[in-house]
Amino acid sequence: MKPVSTIKHFKKISITAKFILWFLFIASVPLSIATYISYNSARLVLEEEVSNSLLAVAENKSNQVKVYLDKMKEDVLRLSHMSDTVTLIEEFDQAFDKGVESEEYIAVEREYKPFLTYYQKSSGYDDLFIIRPYGDIIFSVNQSKIHGSIYAGKYKDSQLSKVFMRVNISHELEISDLQYYPKINQGAFFIAVPVFKGGDIIGIIAAQMGNTGVSSLVKDYTGLGRTGETIIAVRLGNEAVFITPLRFDEHAAFTKREVIGSDNSQHIQKALLGESGSGITVDYRGREVLSAWKHVPSFRWAIAVKMDTAEVFASADKLRKTLLLISLILLFIVVIAAILIARSISGPIKELTRISGIIANGELSVRAEISAKDEIGELAHSFNQMTDNLIKAKANVEEKKSELEEQKKLLEEANKELDSFVYTASHDLRAPLRGITAFANFLKEDYINKFDEDGKECLREISEGTHRMNKLIDDLLALSRISRIKNPYEDVDINATINEVKERIDFDIKTHNVRLVVQADIPIVKCDRIKITEVFLNLINNAVKFSSKNNKENPRVEVNYADNDDFHKFSVKDNGIGIASEHHHKVFSIFQRLHTAKEYEGTGAGLSIVKRVIDDHGGNIWIDSSPGKGATFYFTIPKILSKGGKDKKKIIDEDI
Repeated sequence: MKPVSTIKHFKKISITAKFILWFLFIASVPLSIATYISYNSARLVLEEEVSNSLLAVAENKSNQVKVYLDKMKEDVLRLSHMSDTVTLIEEFDQAFDKGVESEEYIAVEREYKPFLTYYQKSSGYDDLFIIRPYGDIIFSVNQSKIHGSIYAGKYKDSQLSKVFMRVNISHELEISDLQYYPKINQGAFFIAVPVFKGGDIIGIIAAQMGNTGVSSLVKDYTGLGRTGETIIAVRLGNEAVFITPLRFDEHAAFTKREVIGSDNSQHIQKALLGESGSGITVDYRGREVLSAWKHVPSFRWAIAVKMDTAEVFASADKLRKTLLLISLILLFIVVIAAILIARSISGPIKELTRISGIIANGELSVRAEISAKDEIGELAHSFNQMTDNLIKAKANVEEKKSELEEQKKLLEEANKELDSFVYTASHDLRAPLRGITAFANFLKEDYINKFDEDGKECLREISEGTHRMNKLIDDLLALSRISRIKNPYEDVDINATINEVKERIDFDIKTHNVRLVVQADIPIVKCDRIKITEVFLNLINNAVKFSSKNNKENPRVEVNYADNDDFHKFSVKDNGIGIASEHHHKVFSIFQRLHTAKEYEGTGAGLSIVKRVIDDHGGNIWIDSSPGKGATFYFTIPKILSKGGKDKKKIIDEDI
């Protein structure tokens, strides 16, 4: 609903309803603010407390993982420093040259494999490898009779191969990245350490680890409520890969992945990028969670501990519901109070409304009862005074109405007599004018040679005077017709109207070489077609006349149009002599001329006719001009015409 229509609807409702609405508004605002502040304060406190708790859990889990991984590194380091390890590597190295099927290799394997197997299981490794410094794998606990080079076959480009090469370069313990094996749906990483004899590397021990030990750490949900869990992930390419089971997905290890840059699991993504922190994010289920995350730099892992916000903020939500219930009870009390107060005020007002309705129907004798001395009582007293004054005003209005009706009749009769006089005077003037014209023509035809030069000049003056007199009468009759004739309004093609005018004055346009420019696509306008044609005829004809006299080489006339929400706006512009500003108000007066008849032809009635037509349409006309810079006449026609003739009056003008 639009705001304006809402305001109008509000104005129509009763006072009681308005009181209730205002009281509800006034009461609900502070209640809403208090509820909002209380809820958000509780939420912020809970968020801070739980965030601190999650950070502590994340730190603890991170330490546990670090301790676990450090133990794995220490175990493989300890193995590399044992004296027996140097011996068994040398013996495996010598036996391997004779072949893994040889009696020598089988004997060495039978002697040392139990020890290595025990060490592998007690340390929690998935496998133990012994590798020559130049890349041959000479022993594996779980892969019997293993053979081949670290640089070829299935180990080529593996994490085992990469960590082996790093150890050969650094001569120190190295840890590989996680490698995922799709066929078995498992992942593994390797801890490799060199074994020295004297100052030379005689072999490299590599321990393979899976996620079993780490998974046991994340399955401890102490302090994480019903929805909390710990997530450990690594980055493989452009994906974050979960390497441990999840509380809500036991089979998530190495199967659950999130694309880096996606909306879900942003806490894990941030931790993989080296960040640590806490906040509200969205987890792998698409649910909103409060999470704390850390980066484990030694293994390039990410740890996130999180809980659903629904559980975290459960107590805050319960507080909000309680506050809302209290607010509803308070609002109900406010409504009851508003009804009682509104009735104490609306009752007297309704009574005044009832009495005003009776007065509106013409019964002025009723009076309002004054039952209180407050503002409403003063209103009732003022209402009674207003009724008394209304009786007096009604009597005065009736008296003035009679006087105005009488004056209206007299004015209408005077206008009719004036129109009749103008028409009759103009018509009757033609008879003696025709006689003068006839005698002047008779003298000109039969006796012109008998007059001297002065007589001929007098005869010319008589002829020109009768011609001007005849044009004045024509213009006077035209003005009379404008007042008396009401043509019906119709849809008029202005472009066609201007073309019609152009054809009527085509001789003058071509004679004076005037360039007439008309704006294209002027819309259809509802107006009096005949009278508007006269408007364009007079304005364009004047523009042609004045532009050609002042600018004989390049006379130009422009007709333009501009649209407005309420009216059509037209303009006729010339590059003629222009009009001084002090004469702008004179040009629309009847028979008002600013130049002599010898300078410019015409009687000076054209613009008066134009103004009368535009006034009849309810529009405006004005001029913008200065001497030597041409003139622009503007006029408007309303898009909604308030009046117009429905039946065209028939006027018979004899001898015109």
